[in-house]
Amino acid sequence: MVNNGGQLYTIEGIAASVLIITSVYLMLSATTIFTPGETHIYDMQLEQLGNDVLAVMDTAATWTSDPYPRSDLEIFIENNNAGGFGDEFLYLANATTTGQDDNLKYKATIFTRNITTGEVHSIPFGGSEYYRENAVVVTRWVNIDETHSLTDQDTDSRDQTVLLEVVLWRA
Repeated sequence: MVNNGGQLYTIEGIAASVLIITSVYLMLSATTIFTPGETHIYDMQLEQLGNDVLAVMDTAATWTSDPYPRSDLEIFIENNNAGGFGDEFLYLANATTTGQDDNLKYKATIFTRNITTGEVHSIPFGGSEYYRENAVVVTRWVNIDETHSLTDQDTDSRDQTVLLEVVLWRA
């Protein structure tokens, strides 16, 4: 025997499944999950490139008779050779590409502290002015020999560690 009760259960089941499917669709389409790889992959790659270049520049090529081997980065900063630093920095940063050179721009600044006054001085160390939004900052602590003074305010001769900050971006 067939009656109307079975038909009502069938219609109720179909309506419930349509309601559930519609609810799941609306919830999944309204929610977006971003992972760091999707949102900031270029920034992370650029930051890693800058850190790698500074690490390579801060590694001594040969062992010398000094108390410790001198790296190119230390020599550039001690001699206030911003042009040499910029040339080598961009050369090493572009050495990872196989085709055309990358359109990297940078602005470097050295931060040092005066031991008598305790003031922190910022010294421009090459690069171009920064006019873009998407930039990363990479830093490196660099040891400086006591015979080199970076600013006119530094009258004391001492071994010191300075902070090299490089703002890096693609033009």
